[in-house]
Parts: sequence; C-alpha cells; structure tokens
Amino acid sequence: MKTWPTKLLYLAPGSTMVGFAIVFFLIAVSPGAAQVDCKVILDAESKLGNVDAHVYTTTNAGGHPLTVEMIYAAGNIYYKNQGKWENSGSRKEMDQLKKNHKNSTPICRYVKDEAVSSEMAAVYSSHEETPSGKVDTQVWISKASGLPLRQETVIDVGGSAGKRVSSARYEYGNIKPPM
Repeated sequence: MKTWPTKLLYLAPGSTMVGFAIVFFLIAVSPGAAQVDCKVILDAESKLGNVDAHVYTTTNAGGHPLTVEMIYAAGNIYYKNQGKWENSGSRKEMDQLKKNHKNSTPICRYVKDEAVSSEMAAVYSSHEETPSGKVDTQVWISKASGLPLRQETVIDVGGSAGKRVSSARYEYGNIKPPM
C-alpha cells in the first residue's frame, strides 16, 4: 500500500503532522451511530468522495502557517507541494484508510444555518478524543447539494506540539486533474 497519507500529513521536511482537509476524512464516524448529526457529516463525506472538488486549506501549527491545495478528480487525490502538483493516491485507498481508523466515535451536533459565499449551509460541530489527541471540527454543509463548503478544525495533541488549527474552503464544478 502507498504511503500517501504520510505525504499528505507531512508536507515539509521536519514538519509535524498538520490538520487540514484530510482530517475531514479521517474522523471515524460509525454508520451505526445513533446520532443523526454525525450521519449528516458522514453523508457529506460520502458525497464528497463521488464528486470532483478543489480544496484550499490553511493550517497553523505552532506558529508556522502552511497553505495546501488539494484536488479530488478522476478517482484520485492530488496535492500541491512547494508549487508542484503530486498524485497522492486513489480515493479507494482513502476509503480503506477510513475503514482502518476506528479509534473513537465523535460527538456531533447541529449548530446553526449560515450563508457561505451566498449559499445556505447548515453548520455542524464534532468533538472527538483519540489516543493522538482531541479533534474539534465545524463543517458548513450546503443545504442544496449536501456537500461541505467550509471546514474549521482544531487538533490538540497536547504537550509541546500543542494545537494545529486549519481552515478549508471547498469548490466544485469544472475541476480537472492538474497533471
């Protein structure tokens, strides 16, 4: 199996793990969970896996900002690293990674409705505690398409590593592989 998750999570030499758009996919939401709000997030994740998207993410880890672009197209995931696009693997590999990641079950809740770039979205929050740390996420899900439009994530790993804060914006339509 490829090591693409490592490439996605460690983008710069010597950097520590950064939380960005991929966190949305790594949060283990059990389909059997009784929480309706977690099901909405899971449904948005499933829909995103079937459409082409361009994701712009900014992460701040320990005072070091990092901007990442990812494209989901033609069944693959691409990311821009130091100005160069790289193919980081297939969506099928991501699905397998999600299936293997079952450390905890998040607590999810509906927060409010809010416009994102003039599109109405439902805002949901999730909180998850894993052996690696705490993950708090807010995701804006389009009321029209059910797809994520925006996401804010805080990963608190504690100790000197502290918190990683990321903000992601999703765009759809006319998305093509960069290679």
